[in-house]
Amino acid sequence: MSEFDIHITGLSELETALLELSDKAARRALRKGMRRGAIVVRNDARNRVRIARGKLRRSIRVRERSDDQGWMRFAVEVPRSAFYGKFGEYGTSKMAAWPFMRPAAESKTEEAVGTMRDALGEAVQDEMRRARR
Repeated sequence: MSEFDIHITGLSELETALLELSDKAARRALRKGMRRGAIVVRNDARNRVRIARGKLRRSIRVRERSDDQGWMRFAVEVPRSAFYGKFGEYGTSKMAAWPFMRPAAESKTEEAVGTMRDALGEAVQDEMRRARR
């Protein structure tokens, strides 16, 4: 499936607040905000699956991925157990495509970024309250 990277700029107040937190608290806040943004895309992808009930719809998930450098990112994905999802997404020689992941990512990007920004702001405030205790 395709990968979608989003870079947000211009959030200087939020960045300043994150830098005031400890590394562990900042990662916790970032994790919470990014997960909430990814959930918006996941829910839309689930709604776009043609079959109302079934394993494919239930298996679309949000997964955290980190690399060796400490970069954190979240992916909305279909696991191998529902491998046939790629046949629906891209089609086959005998079946037309009925995409659900790409349209969800394209249509919900703005909403996901807004949700992520709001959740990140809340999480930073929670972490600052937690640090004051």
